[in-house]
Amino acid sequence: MKTLLLFMLAWTSLSQESRLEVFVSCRSPEVFSAYRNFNFRQDIVPTAGGLQVKLKSRSLRLRHLNHRVHADAGYLAAQGLELRGAFEQVRLEALSLADFLRNISLFLRNRIAYDEADLPQEAAAVLAQGRGHCIGFANVAQALLAGVGIASRQVNGFFLREEDGRIEPVPHRWLEIDLPGGRRVFYDPQYQDFSSRYLVTNRGVPLESIERFAGVVVSKSKKILDE
Repeated sequence: MKTLLLFMLAWTSLSQESRLEVFVSCRSPEVFSAYRNFNFRQDIVPTAGGLQVKLKSRSLRLRHLNHRVHADAGYLAAQGLELRGAFEQVRLEALSLADFLRNISLFLRNRIAYDEADLPQEAAAVLAQGRGHCIGFANVAQALLAGVGIASRQVNGFFLREEDGRIEPVPHRWLEIDLPGGRRVFYDPQYQDFSSRYLVTNRGVPLESIERFAGVVVSKSKKILDE
């Protein structure tokens, strides 16, 4: 039920703003730096023994994603049957980017099961096997967005899982989408929402090269905005 409520909130006129401040005992502080786009901000302050991290985000809103979308016939003609079939389902009755992203989320939720097994993660393979992990989810969503001419890039980082005030950073991948007008937004195809529980690594840093680290919550807050 909580996941469904978050999904519904992400596509209404309301927006959820979340803030999270954590301290992480990372031995490789150079792999993190300040980052900002339209719905996310990450501030990093190196301190003795680790990093003080301040994170702020807003969920996606319809009014910010009302750009009309049109199929890219040339791109789609070069794709396989699996992707073209998925695109036809996602494109149905989608006039705006908001509609299209909502349909992508519903498609992934209903058709792709999360699986950490060592399976192929290319978009076509994930669609054929009906399973994938965060990389596979990102590959499918990126390929579908390209079908309407929307550019995106994959982002490496960590999802900050919390339990009893302690933070466990889980290696993760999601998308940053380019919007008309030069704006960029984060969208997570696996979790299908976006919050302040993300820590972005610098480009080109392999996640497997970062030593395992942990953290604690310093402060956190959430509020609903009706702009």
